[in-house]
Amino acid sequence: MADQIYKGGMVALVQGLLETTPDIRLMLVMSGFTGIFGGGEEDAVNLADFAVIDEFDGIGYVQIDCTTVVFAYDATANEYQLTFDADEFNVPAGSVAPGSDDAIGILAYLYVDGTDANDIAIGFTDSGGFPANAANGAITYTPHVDGMLYLAAV
Repeated sequence: MADQIYKGGMVALVQGLLETTPDIRLMLVMSGFTGIFGGGEEDAVNLADFAVIDEFDGIGYVQIDCTTVVFAYDATANEYQLTFDADEFNVPAGSVAPGSDDAIGILAYLYVDGTDANDIAIGFTDSGGFPANAANGAITYTPHVDGMLYLAAV
């Protein structure tokens, strides 16, 4: 289990793109995804910087468009946290068919305009029960209790 923040996530942070109601999306990726830890693509800024994304392909699967996204300072923890509401990777009241491969993790990105050249890669996690596949039902993802991105304040 591991988490990785891409260069694009840090650039978005520095440029203030995460502070004003950011449009964060989550996608499930399968084993062909080249942006995993130590794969040489840690400097990815945009989704186009990955050689292969290999998004989950089970029928009925849809990406999560995160709601209630907040990037704020938590004084108790002395860190900045990116948080959002949990959701499911399926169409409303629908089901997701098994994919051609297991999902190995979640790729988070900042939606800009829907093109790989402009949408900003934020991070990847394989924490939370991966690998996973649909069993003709919802694939549920619950983010960490306090969020998906933590930055210690110094």
